[in-house]
Amino acid sequence: MEKLFWGMVGLCTIAFAFLLGMYLNQSGVLNFSAAEETTTVASEEHPEDYSEEIQSLIEASQGNYATAMRVLEETSEENEQQIADNRDASSSNGNANGGANSNENSDTNQSSNANQNSNTVSSANQGTSSSDNIRTNGEVDPGRNDDHRFFLEDPNTTEESSIVEEESREDVPSSNQDSEYQYDLFADHVVIKKYLGSKSDLTIPDTIEGKPVTELAASSFASSKNLVRVSIPDTVKTMGSNVFKSSALLVDVDMPEGLEKLGLGAFDSCSALARISIPDGVTEIEDKTFNACESLTQMKLPSSIRKIGKQAFLDCTKMKLTKLPTDLETVDDEAFMGCEAITIAKLPSGLTKLGTSAFEGCLGITAINIPAGVETVGSRAFAGCEAITELTFRSGTTVISDEAFTLCKGITEVSFPKTLLSIGEDAFSGCTALANVSIPKNTISIRSGAFTGCTFTSVTINKNCSYQTDSFPSEVKPEFY
Repeated sequence: MEKLFWGMVGLCTIAFAFLLGMYLNQSGVLNFSAAEETTTVASEEHPEDYSEEIQSLIEASQGNYATAMRVLEETSEENEQQIADNRDASSSNGNANGGANSNENSDTNQSSNANQNSNTVSSANQGTSSSDNIRTNGEVDPGRNDDHRFFLEDPNTTEESSIVEEESREDVPSSNQDSEYQYDLFADHVVIKKYLGSKSDLTIPDTIEGKPVTELAASSFASSKNLVRVSIPDTVKTMGSNVFKSSALLVDVDMPEGLEKLGLGAFDSCSALARISIPDGVTEIEDKTFNACESLTQMKLPSSIRKIGKQAFLDCTKMKLTKLPTDLETVDDEAFMGCEAITIAKLPSGLTKLGTSAFEGCLGITAINIPAGVETVGSRAFAGCEAITELTFRSGTTVISDEAFTLCKGITEVSFPKTLLSIGEDAFSGCTALANVSIPKNTISIRSGAFTGCTFTSVTINKNCSYQTDSFPSEVKPEFY
């Protein structure tokens, strides 16, 4: 009935507006298009008749509107009366029948009442809502700009809120434990946090609870007193810092083929570790990764390695290494210091940094070429490398730092590149076999003791070069270009 009422109201309103427009047009208040000439002529001939017709239609529309209102009132009264009758009937049936019949009738009447009440409340709410929202013609809702339903998107929504929402959905792990491992269980992988077992020969599982093991966390196997051999599954991508540090009995490790990151100090002080092969994909040997691995003899470094960090192989005295990775760019401070058994003969052409004491004390090196990309040879970079007999420089080196080649007693001849600007203090001191030196015109600084103890008897330098009285052997007096 409510829909019928509003439909009648809408039709009456449309008809009233149409007729009123025609009336105003004929009376001259409004002048619409005069395209339909017949209508205009007819209106001019019988204006009184047409006005009476319009008036009668208006009265009819008003009558229909009043009829619609009466229908709505009568319907509301009928609904209220029906509710009251249902209540009386329910009460009467309950007293007369009782028992199961009473319960059945009660349920039926309650359902009917609920439906009628729901309709009544709905009508009342709509009426209230309509009255609350009434505004005069042309008035703008004052809360319009505050209600974002008027917009396709909330103007206060920012990219930052989207980021926060994404972060809130990040995978939060659950920390679990079994007889051998403590681990974090993520939605799609597992991180082993600590080894709890006591095996000497251990094969780490590739899955736990059906999820792949992708990481061995920092110090997760450190200081083990039992591990001798470990096999790591290929699912492992990351080995954290100090992961096996100070595992004194560890001899052999089977590394994962999928490894991408090997943390600093991973095998630091594993004094029994004898052999290991770093898989392709690893790009850096971080600081102290194999520091003090005194028993390490077999080492394979892939070509993908770009950096060897500080003290990465410090005092690996037995390690046999004949070739450095072809992509290597950095050999950091003390990286191979004390590695007496390595026999590398060539530095990679892409090398750009030779750190302090990078190869100090490497007694097995017999020949070294300094690539063009190495602008500065670090202090004591090859100090004490007594077996070096051949030393060459490519154009590009500008600085040879203090004590860079001190005590390299096998070097007999050196020809420096034209780019060389400075030779540091004691750079070649104690090179007792060095009998021939050629210093370029561009060299402008030769510091104290640079060639003390060498055996050459003559040298030529730029007349503007700065040098000390003890820069050369005591019996040598430099000549000038």
